[in-house]
Amino acid sequence: MQCVVTGGNVKVLAKAIHSLSRIGDELYVEPQGDGLALRSVNSSRSAYACFLFAPLFFSRYNIRKEVNFRCKMAIKSVQTVFRSVATLEKTVEKCHIELEEAKDRLTFTLHCKHGLLKTHNLSYQDSESLQAVFDKDSYANVFRAHPRLLVDTVVHFPLSVEEVTVTVSDERMWVRNHVEDEAERSRAMLTELCLASDEFDHFAVKAHHSITFCLKELRGLLAFAESTGLLLSMYLDEPGSPVVLSVTDSVLEGNFVLATLSDDHNLCKNNNKG
Repeated sequence: MQCVVTGGNVKVLAKAIHSLSRIGDELYVEPQGDGLALRSVNSSRSAYACFLFAPLFFSRYNIRKEVNFRCKMAIKSVQTVFRSVATLEKTVEKCHIELEEAKDRLTFTLHCKHGLLKTHNLSYQDSESLQAVFDKDSYANVFRAHPRLLVDTVVHFPLSVEEVTVTVSDERMWVRNHVEDEAERSRAMLTELCLASDEFDHFAVKAHHSITFCLKELRGLLAFAESTGLLLSMYLDEPGSPVVLSVTDSVLEGNFVLATLSDDHNLCKNNNKG
C-alpha cells in the first residue's frame, strides 16, 4: 500500500486521527478498494468510530487488491506523527504512507518545507476486520446541523460531565446532563438547553424519544466537523438503540456509533433504589 496526502488534506487526516483517539487506544487500518478505512473502538465496545477516505482524497492511492490486509497499532504512536495540527498546516506539504509487510511496519513520511523529511516507522499487529452493524436509513429521527450549533451547546457542560440526555419532539431538541443517582440529583448542577427546529438544516422527527449517551465521543467528532466545516448528522431512535453521528462529503465519510442507555437499564437502577 502506498498513499500520498497533500495540502490541506494532511490536516484533515490529522484531525480524523485525533478524533478517533477519543474513542479507543488502538487504530485499525484497512486499505480497501473504495478507500482507506481508519477505525477505533473503546474497551467496552460501547463506542465505535470509522473514517473512510476515498481514493480521490489522496493524490496517489495504490493498494494490492488481491490481498486483504488489516492491522492495528497504538493510536498514540500515530498521534505523534501528527502531534501539532497548527504546525502541520504551516510546514507540511505532503504525507507519504507506505506499508512494509516484510518488516511489519507502517511508515509515515512528512515532506516539509525547505526539503525537510520526517519519517516515522510504526510497528503494527495483524487484526480482524472491525465493523459495526447499523443502518442509518432505518432511524426514525434524523437531524443535520452546522457543528457550531452543537459546539455552542456542549460548551455549557463541564468536562466532568460524562453523559448527556437528548430528548426530541416535533419542534424541539433538549440536551441536558445525565445524573444517574437520584440522591445526587439534589446536589448536582443540572444544565438543560433547548434547540428549536429552525436552528437545524434538517429536523425530521417520527417518534418522540429520550436517549442518553457519552459526551466525550461527541466532542471528538464535533472538533473534526468544525475544523472541516462539514455538516453533522445525528440519527437516533429508541433508548437502547445506538445513536449514529455522521459527517460526509465527496471524498470522506465519518461515522461514530455510540451505545445509549436502555429503558430497562434506567428502570433497574430506579428499582434497586426503591
